[in-house]
Formats: sequence, C-alpha cells, structure tokens
Amino acid sequence: MSENKNVNRVFLGTVLLYVGVSLGLSLLAAFVPQYAGMSSYASILLSQLLVFLPAFFYCRRRGGRVRDYVPYRKINIATIVLVVICTYLMYPLIIVLNAISMIFTTSGSMAVMDMMQGQSFFLSLLFTAILPACVEEFLFRGVLFSTYKKSRMLPAIFLSGFLFGCMHMNLNQFIYAFALGVYLAFLVEATGSVFSSMVAHFTLNATSVAMTFLLPILYQKLGMDLDMQVQAGGYASTMGRGELFMFLMGIAIWGVIAIGTTCGAVGIYIAICKINRRWDYVKHMFSGGTREKIITVPLILAILVSFGMMGMSIFLEMAA
Repeated sequence: MSENKNVNRVFLGTVLLYVGVSLGLSLLAAFVPQYAGMSSYASILLSQLLVFLPAFFYCRRRGGRVRDYVPYRKINIATIVLVVICTYLMYPLIIVLNAISMIFTTSGSMAVMDMMQGQSFFLSLLFTAILPACVEEFLFRGVLFSTYKKSRMLPAIFLSGFLFGCMHMNLNQFIYAFALGVYLAFLVEATGSVFSSMVAHFTLNATSVAMTFLLPILYQKLGMDLDMQVQAGGYASTMGRGELFMFLMGIAIWGVIAIGTTCGAVGIYIAICKINRRWDYVKHMFSGGTREKIITVPLILAILVSFGMMGMSIFLEMAA
C-alpha cells in the first residue's frame, strides 16, 4: 500500500475520532450535567490528543522513530527572528481572510474568544499557543506534508494547508487556516525544519491570546461593548446596510495593507532561504517527484466529513 494512502487513512481516522469524541461528549453533557462543566484547558488538551495520537501510533507502527517522519533540523536565532517578522507581515492577510469569513459566520472566532475570557494568560499561552504549535505541526507539516511532497511538491503544499483548514471544522477558521497552512509548508521548505513552522504557528496563536486578553481592557477604557463589536462583525444577515458597508470598507483597507505586507513577507522569506542555504533548493523544489496519486478515497471521505461539520456549525448558528 502506498504511503499516501496510508497517511490519508491516518487523517480519516483522526477526523472520525475527533468528530466521534466531540459529538459523544456533547451528548453526554446533555444527560450528565457534570460533564458540561469541563474546563477549557481540559477540552483543548483532549482535542490536541485526538490530533496527536493517530499520527504518533502510525509512526510507531511503521517501525521508525517519530522524528524520522518530521523534517528535523536545528534553526539559528537569526532564522527565528526572521520567521517571527515574516509571520507578522503575513498577519494582515490572515485578518482579511478571517474578516471575509466573518461576513457569513463567526462561530470559530467567537468560540475561541468566549473560551479564553476570564482564564489565566500563561495557561492560555501554554494550551492554545505552545501545545497546538507542536501537535498540529507534527501532523500537518510533519507526517502529512513530508509524505505528500515525495510525490509532487506544489500539490503537497496546498493539500496539507487545505487539510489543516478542514481540521478546524468551521468555515470561519477554515479559510484563514488554509492560507496559514500553505505559508507554514513553505517555511518548512525554506529551513528544512518543522521548528520554523512551529515558531510561526506559536507566534500567531500567542498574538491571538494576547489580543483576547487586551481587547476587553481596551474596550472597557473606551466605554464600548466588546460583545456588540464582535457580533457586528459577523454574519451578514444580522448587519444593517450601514454596518455591512463599513465592514466591507474595513476589509478593503486591510486588503491594501495586506498586499504591501505580504510582498514584504516574500522578501523576508527569500532571506530565510538564503540564511539556511536553501534558496537554490527552493527555486527548483517543484520539479521531480514520483507522480504517485495523492488523493485517495479515505482522504475524500475525511474532507466530506469535515465540510459536513462546517455546514452543521453554520446551520446551528443560523438557528440560534
């Protein structure tokens, strides 16, 4: 059996396990009220375990060390600094994509903000920035991407990013996570190490954690209602014509900013490649490959399940 088919089965198993446990716990909480009070941190830890374990056992079953399935290479301080700068230059693009999705749904962003309200900053940093950066990069830029790229590099980059978006299982996060996944795969190839994508992933998540804690303070100082501001930015049918126009104008302004900063990120990316002596490799990395089929039936099934969950979240949001 091909490696692509094997890892596609791993992804299908991960999706089914994640959905099955999530739905099971939701039903259990409906009948056993004690389970409804599960802490945010326990919920995040459980979700990350569901992502990590199938890939971990796959690596162990294949007879090698886990690090054999992950692009491992030490990166220097200069690379780390440039990765952080490059990631912040990509941030306006992430904001624009997130804002576009918020016209239709806010379930992903609001769920994260609600979960973190009133929590410990340092524990939030650990559970929502450090842990996902390690676990999710292990699966998506490690096991999946490193396997797919043996066949064809460009489809591997976009497919691993697409699956990263799918795994979030809501439209709001899917759109920007797809773009983020593509960027993170390019970073791995620029450095030859998954550590670079972990640093970038952590940078974005840590920034979101910081904003979650700082925004309520800022809005309180300004005498504004944060809940109203969040709701005003989501789901087009709840907006008045004026609100929608201002929201779209904001997207347009950020779009112009994003074009400039993304161009800057490309320049920093080239510098990262050159510092790691991989610029010549990156320029030619789209040639070659085995041409082995990447998309198989298990992968299609996993994608359908993920989009089914996205559709369900939108339906429940509209019905609420």
